[in-house]
Amino acid sequence: MAIKDVLPQLRRDRGLTQDELAAKLYVTRQAVSRWETGETTPGIDMTKLLATVLEVPVSCLLEMPEHFCQSCGMPIFDPAARGTEADGSPSADFCSHCYANGAFTYEADLDDMIESCAPFLMKETGMTRDEAVSLMGAMLPNLKRWKGGYDAFHNGGLERFEETYGAEARERYGDAEVDATNDRLMGMTRDEWEAKDLLEESIKVQLRIAMAEGDAKGPAAAELARMHARWITMHWGGNYSREGHLGLAQGYLADQRFRDYYDGACGEGATEFLVKALKANV
Repeated sequence: MAIKDVLPQLRRDRGLTQDELAAKLYVTRQAVSRWETGETTPGIDMTKLLATVLEVPVSCLLEMPEHFCQSCGMPIFDPAARGTEADGSPSADFCSHCYANGAFTYEADLDDMIESCAPFLMKETGMTRDEAVSLMGAMLPNLKRWKGGYDAFHNGGLERFEETYGAEARERYGDAEVDATNDRLMGMTRDEWEAKDLLEESIKVQLRIAMAEGDAKGPAAAELARMHARWITMHWGGNYSREGHLGLAQGYLADQRFRDYYDGACGEGATEFLVKALKANV
């Protein structure tokens, strides 16, 4: 369904007027009205932010085909393009490029998949590469192959994290805090986990918006700080504190992995801007 067919009902279901939704998105009421009538369509980043505000997967706001591959996201129009299960029957979820004889045909991580699928989306839609990567980055994590963040964490993911980063994390934050965070993540429902992941993606969208505004004390940066605090609270629960949050943020600047993560997603200087926004608004 087109966004104009779902947005009005989603907004009303959450008890929001057009003015109230516009305020949460830093746009005008008229912009929301144009989306709801179909006169215009929000861009990729705005669609991702809409999904966060309305608390729905971004795929709910996209005009998706009836059948598409739950690995690469490509439409499946021809039944012959379906993959096969181990018994030779057609797969209900995956295309033949991704899946055959009950197994995936290639190894890939989510980032690899996004980068490899983006050119096909560009060709079909005329999007720029950045727009295509942004859209795939929002859509693919909600597909069955990649939605395994929750399942993977509960099936050996925590142990793998401990093996790789546990000693470093415990030295930096202490056993009690790391154990509490692990317990909180293990106790999350699937819906809570997916909300956490959606918020993480939306923080990057909001970071780009705040950077464009250019004021670390401005309203977009203040909303960025609120979103980041909410995301940290999902991990820390009752252990959240302003001092701990700002200490973590300061650590972002000293750790190249965090710089690569935020700067890679949002542009050079994104990590520094995020830290400035948190210091000014948390």
